[in-house]
Amino acid sequence: MPRDSLKVLLISPNNPFNCYRVPAFPKWASWFTHNMHFGQGGVFPGLNLAILASLTPSDIEVRIIDESVEPIDFEADCDLVGVTAMTNMAPAAYYIADKFRARGKTVVLGGVHVTVCPDEAAPHADAVVVGEAEYSWPRVLEDFRQGKLEKVYRAERMFDMQGGPLPRRDLLKLDRYLIPQTVETARGCPFDCDFCSVSRTAGRAYRFRPLEHVQEELRALGRNRWVFFIDDIINGNPKRARELFKAIAPLKIRWGAQATILLGEDEELLELARQSGCVALFIGFETFSNAGLKKLGKPTNWHERFLRVVERIHSKKIGIWGAFVFGLDADTPATLHETVRVVRDAKLEFAQFSCLTPLPGTALYRQYIREGRVREKDWGEYNFGNVTFIPKNMTEQELKELLAYGWGEFYNWKSIRRRLSWRKPVRFPYGPNGLRSFFHVRNLLFWAGNIGIGRLVQHGLKQDVRTRALGQPESEFERMRRQLGRPAEAPQSFGPRDPDTVPGAGDLVILSPGRGPAQPSADD
Repeated sequence: MPRDSLKVLLISPNNPFNCYRVPAFPKWASWFTHNMHFGQGGVFPGLNLAILASLTPSDIEVRIIDESVEPIDFEADCDLVGVTAMTNMAPAAYYIADKFRARGKTVVLGGVHVTVCPDEAAPHADAVVVGEAEYSWPRVLEDFRQGKLEKVYRAERMFDMQGGPLPRRDLLKLDRYLIPQTVETARGCPFDCDFCSVSRTAGRAYRFRPLEHVQEELRALGRNRWVFFIDDIINGNPKRARELFKAIAPLKIRWGAQATILLGEDEELLELARQSGCVALFIGFETFSNAGLKKLGKPTNWHERFLRVVERIHSKKIGIWGAFVFGLDADTPATLHETVRVVRDAKLEFAQFSCLTPLPGTALYRQYIREGRVREKDWGEYNFGNVTFIPKNMTEQELKELLAYGWGEFYNWKSIRRRLSWRKPVRFPYGPNGLRSFFHVRNLLFWAGNIGIGRLVQHGLKQDVRTRALGQPESEFERMRRQLGRPAEAPQSFGPRDPDTVPGAGDLVILSPGRGPAQPSADD
């Protein structure tokens, strides 16, 4: 029977590495903290659920909950629940879905992990959305309204990025994020890195939003013009990047984005970025090993170019957040120690040392399955801080200790004092209110916590333990994990029969609520 009025609840599970907790300050400090949000908060909001909300008919009531900034109301009055998930959030997403379904609610699962593992997700939902949801979501709502919901909705094609309403930011608690405004100008990535699923889920061909649409969205942000562009690579197409930077320059915003080292080697493009308001770039340097880069399918970053590019970007008063991957087959303890030394001496503002992670849907995952090197069987551990595979040139414990060494060496007080200038600050887009405008004060306090992450990783502590130790918010699912250990509410074991395919039906051994693992079929 058709439903006349609907209430939809959209949920993003908690991601501990997109969280922070701001302690309360005394009343005498209110003159510079009056606009700050204290307590649980997130680094920046995703736009996926806000986009779905904008595509929802106006006669349907929509609510968004990002568990990184507020707890989930499992008693919420709703008819349809949509849950999104990346791989490390998948167990939590399944837990949330199961809990709402136990109340008799209809649940739809989507997101990157569901796209690459739809058959794994299907038992936890009434319907799954595979691929980008812009074309599928209106069909989901109409079918649900008519009582004809299908089990699987597959995107027939990629979203062309040429139209669509602006994201429903009014449904997001923007005051609870360090970087409250995020904007998307394009999708896709021309590179095909072995460890990354972007080219497989978003495609290698760029899809651009019309520049006038981007300008309209930036103007709609009002006075809050601190923006992080969530494009996979802002300079992937240099011609388009030039057009974008020229288009946004008159808007007087400050922005950050993900970029490649090539932006630092293009003097003209780098200057246009500066003139348009660029203050920070996240760059995946990954490794200084040419052999390692070639293996990843990313032959663009060489050691001899690194210092030159860093110096050139810094000369434009643009800060750098460098990302480095530990655990490549070409890595040894000696090369990783040298990487940490070079990164520290280059005086990057931020550095991220991540463990190589064989995510499902990637070439790396298929390779490691073939070689029998995938060790970890709980998706919740695939958070780039845990060792989920068998390294080639070191033990798992050695790799853990090298990750801890990287964080500890880069984020100790001596290193921070050497790297950060008080007289000539590089202004990251954190703000614009309260203490978040005081980049150096906030930076020192924030990264003191990262020293703790490194030390805890050294002892092999789990994600939920690190979360509690750093005072970050703990979700109901994480609390349940802590109390029960490795709970049965989430898939924790998998064994693809065909390593050349993405995990699918029959490829998974799933732990279901209240019982042991399902047995593989006879042909396994």
